[in-house]
Parts: sequence; C-alpha cells; structure tokens
Amino acid sequence: MRNTRPIFWIFVPILLAFSIGAAWGTVHFGPIGKPSQAAIECANLQKFVANEEVEGKAEWVEYRSLVDKFLALSPTSDARIPLIEEIASKVIGVLGHDLLIYKEMEKFSGCLLQSKRSEIPGLIEETESAIAFLNGSTPIDGTYFNPEIGTWNATYYEEYLSALDFLKSSTKDAV
Repeated sequence: MRNTRPIFWIFVPILLAFSIGAAWGTVHFGPIGKPSQAAIECANLQKFVANEEVEGKAEWVEYRSLVDKFLALSPTSDARIPLIEEIASKVIGVLGHDLLIYKEMEKFSGCLLQSKRSEIPGLIEETESAIAFLNGSTPIDGTYFNPEIGTWNATYYEEYLSALDFLKSSTKDAV
C-alpha cells in the first residue's frame, strides 16, 4: 500500500467542508430550495400593486363617468357644484390608491425597472400635492381648490395607466 502525502489530509477535509457548504447554500437559497427574499418581496409587491389597481381602477371608472356627466351639464346648471365635489372626492380615492402603490414601490425599488426607479419620488410628491389641493389644504400657484367656481379640468386623469409596467418583467412572469 502506498503512503499518501500529508497535504491530501489537509485538502480533503477543506474540500469536503466547501462541498457541504455549497450544498447547504443551494438548498436554502438556490433553485432547489425556497426562493430568495428579494424574489418573495418582488412577488408580494406585484400582488399588492395588482390588488390596489383593481380597487383604484374601479374608482377611476366611476370618476370618469362623473366627468362625462359633468360635461353633459349646462354651464349654468345648479347641479355642477355638487357634481364637482363628488368628482373631487372620487379622484382623491383613486389618487389614494396610487399613492399607496408608489410608496410601496419606493420601499422595494429593487423590483422596479432601472429606468422607472428615479420617477417614484416625483410621482409620490405629485400625488400628495394633488390630494392636498383637492382637499383644499394646499394651493397650487396660489389658488385653492374651490368647487363653487363650477369648473373641472375634464382631461385630468383621462387615462388609467398600470403601475405594473414599472415592475421588472421577471417579477410579472413569476407570479
């Protein structure tokens, strides 16, 4: 029987420890085991956005139907002021859903497309200021929201865009 070199007695346990560590890591963090924490967070964000958009889109449809009613009214109609108040209330609800989505996206910015990450703080600020304006607590260009004027910008929030387009495509496909 041949004598083995002493260096093998050192390398074999080290290589065996690396192999066991690699197998443990694969089972706990790799494709064999559970998904990574980032993948779980992104999947949860995608579900959150989808759920908020269902509620927000329903309110947006109601908002747009109120705008259509507003456009059908005569400029001298007494029903304009209550309708504008209802329109403002409805759009505040839609913007509230949007704000929740944007704030959640800001927390998990790693799940967003690189090109969209820088837009989130601006969207949060715009949404918060629109809500504050429509609540009558903050002016825009020195003017407070006043439904008694009897006007509404019918093109405001004319199209509902999905925030799911901000998410990485692998996130949308994974869920």
